[in-house]
Amino acid sequence: MKAIVVGCGAVGTVLAVALSLGGAEVVVASRRASGCSQRRAETRGLGSSMVSVCDWTHLPKEVDVMVFATKAYDLPSAVNAAKDLGLRPRLAVSVQNGLGSLELIEEAFDSAAGMLIYFGSTGLSECSALYTGGRRVVAGCRRNCDEGALRELLDAIASAGLSPEKVSRDEFEGERWLKLATNAAINPLTLIAWSRNGEIVRDERLRALASALADEVGRVARGLGIGLPEDPVEAALRTASDTSANCSSSVQDVAAGRRTELRYINGAVWEASLKLNFRASLNLFAYLAGEAASAWLKGRRSPCER
Repeated sequence: MKAIVVGCGAVGTVLAVALSLGGAEVVVASRRASGCSQRRAETRGLGSSMVSVCDWTHLPKEVDVMVFATKAYDLPSAVNAAKDLGLRPRLAVSVQNGLGSLELIEEAFDSAAGMLIYFGSTGLSECSALYTGGRRVVAGCRRNCDEGALRELLDAIASAGLSPEKVSRDEFEGERWLKLATNAAINPLTLIAWSRNGEIVRDERLRALASALADEVGRVARGLGIGLPEDPVEAALRTASDTSANCSSSVQDVAAGRRTELRYINGAVWEASLKLNFRASLNLFAYLAGEAASAWLKGRRSPCER
């Protein structure tokens, strides 16, 4: 299998290494590259492998899988670049948090799938990351999808020690909203409290807020006719406990001086609620408060570095 991984940050590095260890021929698309070169991609705690790192003009035109592992706000430019260059993957895959990214990829490519990431990772430098635990990956399609390419992708990352599972088209949207509830509860609160995920379950105030945020996401999902596979509050609190030593992606982003993806998480829940007869006001507050906090926390040392 030949795969392009767009982005070699925390998640992209883990997936590039996992795919390569699973036998795939991996090419990493990098805006910093000039031409193509062989480089060792390393994920501490998982392994390392040689991959090709290329600028966009040197990417192969036809591949089996193209995994977009950029931040949600960088995805439109990456998709446009792929289309302008005539890249034709059998399957394009979104791994971004929140809503909107999978929809964009579905519109841009004939065959598209989503992957929900439940492992923890921290980017150290380009194509270098620290794996911090968790192995579950949930994948599925909502529209047209090359099922064979998706199976090859999941088999490859399973060979590297991750635990992917493919769900049906009917189940995937529920899984996606369950992951959204988890992110909506953990990401803004760990950012505002500037804490590791475990503080969500240790601090009674944060636990109550996280429960209310996840419950509100569940209410929006039900209002839209989307059934969740389990209670969103239980899922959010369990995830915070299971990843207690990890820092959320929002904390990592702000510590590195990057934008957050809260617009696509809590902000997207608020926007979805506008179609209903009630408003997800807690998620709107969490989005705006998180963005306000990020302005003065930007560049501060991550709580995971203490």
